[in-house]
Amino acid sequence: MVYIKNVSKTENFSEIRAPNNLCFMEDGIQNSSFQEPADIKLSPAGLSFLASAAKWANFLAIVCFIFIGISAITMVSLIFGASALSLGADEYVTAGALSTFGVLYLLFLAFFCLPIYFLYNFGSKAKKAIENRDSIQLELCLDALKKHYKFIGIIVIITIAFNFMGLVVGVVLGISDAFAGV
Repeated sequence: MVYIKNVSKTENFSEIRAPNNLCFMEDGIQNSSFQEPADIKLSPAGLSFLASAAKWANFLAIVCFIFIGISAITMVSLIFGASALSLGADEYVTAGALSTFGVLYLLFLAFFCLPIYFLYNFGSKAKKAIENRDSIQLELCLDALKKHYKFIGIIVIITIAFNFMGLVVGVVLGISDAFAGV
């Protein structure tokens, strides 16, 4: 088991960085109450799970960064290529609309770099925490994971709100259209 010392804000931070704050123990969890424990123990299996999660987090973050980079290159080429398009007067899509879409998509990609960055931080700090038995790095990795999920949760709430507003607007417009046709 890994033994993690709970440190109050008044304690010296040099005590936190000491490698003795994390040590392996083979016995079970001694403090199983729901109160704030003085120590947190993490078994070797728990460390293995954390290491595996860190590897997958780093893999997913790197793949997402690559996808964002490829998408950004595509959108930049669309923005600059849209002005070179020779569209007829009867076309619905103009070069300005394509450029506007490209710029908005680039902003969207930049916005989603933040949760991917938090995910990458989680993976790299978890790896450092396990390798060095460092409780500070463990706290930082869990903080990065918290930020990642908080960001994703806020995006989900915003998406649900927009969907609900779209449903309400659709119903109102449908009802008003039905009464207008009468």
